[in-house]
Amino acid sequence: MKITEKIRAVFRRQSQTNLSLIIYSAVIAVLLWFAVSLTLYPSVPKTIEDVTLDLAVGSTSIADSSLSVISCDVEQVTVKITGSRTQIANIESDTISAYVDTDNVTTAGRKNLPIKIKSTNGIEFEVNSVSPSTVAVVFDKYESMQFPVSPQIPNVTFEKSKTINSNEFSCEPDIVTITGPSAQLNKIKSVNAVSNKEMTLDSSHALSSDEIQLLTEDGTVIDPSMMTFSTTNFLINIPVLTKKTVGMYVQIVNAPSDFDQSSLRFNLSADSITIASKNSQAEMPDSLKIGTIILSDITPDYSKTFDLAPVLETQNCINLSGLNSVTVTLESDNIETKTLSIDQSRINISNIPDKSYDYAVLTQNLTFEIAGPSEVVSEVTANDIIADVNLLNASITEEQFTYDVIFSCPKYDNIWAMTNCKVSIQRTPQETTTAAADDLQTESTTTTAEQ
Repeated sequence: MKITEKIRAVFRRQSQTNLSLIIYSAVIAVLLWFAVSLTLYPSVPKTIEDVTLDLAVGSTSIADSSLSVISCDVEQVTVKITGSRTQIANIESDTISAYVDTDNVTTAGRKNLPIKIKSTNGIEFEVNSVSPSTVAVVFDKYESMQFPVSPQIPNVTFEKSKTINSNEFSCEPDIVTITGPSAQLNKIKSVNAVSNKEMTLDSSHALSSDEIQLLTEDGTVIDPSMMTFSTTNFLINIPVLTKKTVGMYVQIVNAPSDFDQSSLRFNLSADSITIASKNSQAEMPDSLKIGTIILSDITPDYSKTFDLAPVLETQNCINLSGLNSVTVTLESDNIETKTLSIDQSRINISNIPDKSYDYAVLTQNLTFEIAGPSEVVSEVTANDIIADVNLLNASITEEQFTYDVIFSCPKYDNIWAMTNCKVSIQRTPQETTTAAADDLQTESTTTTAEQ
């Protein structure tokens, strides 16, 4: 037994000694490998992904040129580096910086620039590659410009017989200041304050805008994400008016009272016009008088164009038809003319303004031209025509003067004169008769005797 125990004790001591030797050997081997590696391979490679591209770094030159980075097509890069084996393990994506070399950028536009890498914690390394190696960057100046704002209500409709007053359709404010890249600002042709609300109106209303819309000259919508606005809140005022479609006519003036104006038929280039009253309480006419025609101006080839703007302004109405003028033409298929002459005896003076004067026509005869239906004109003679000098409301201070003549044909109410004539008239004070003077003297004597 004792011998067996002694043998076991010897084996235990030897086993413990061998384990220690194994551990020591392993440690020494690792240290030797590490020493050899540092000696033979002092630098090792490393790949770092998702390094954020910083566009603010290295921007001194573009700042001096008042340029700003508008956009770029790269956000992150992958970097392969080589560095000290003892330090490179401490380099991660947040300890290096990827930036754009903008040293030579002095003008606006799109530039393809190299991407550079540097350490942010002081550890030195060698850059083997950057992927991607370049970036496309757009540079521009930020400016501020003012634009007029137009209201838009694409989903608003109006009740029947109602319409919008486009002249007063507006928004508040009507000017907006936009700050953004100058290239983008220069593309803006129009700015709209838009309300997308759906409703049907029968009276004036106000809406708040939902969005602001920027459009180019050809109507393309501009992305406003890179711009700032002095305001994006607009109040859209929608003035609603009552509209009405009315006929149009012309009025004949300076015609004898017995002349049948319905015998003259005119063709109008437009039969009707749609209008709206500026005064919501005013009653609109059923027919609109667009002008007057002097009877003597009407010839068989008569045609005249009337401007509607002053007519509507007088009526305090708004033109909704886009019709600016109307041409009036006489229907002359059955109209004939004839030249006549009358003597002094057929020239009458009416409505004498001062009874203490005698008025006498000095003009011996008048030659003039008449017009009317062919079957009537052929029957008319000079004896059918009366020339009247109407002195109603005339202000006369001279002893001899000229005045207009109005021709009439009592026998035919559809004949008119196309000639503007004047006659010379002599005005003389009336003489007191002898009998009248004697009566005045007798009356004066009687009155004296009674006293």
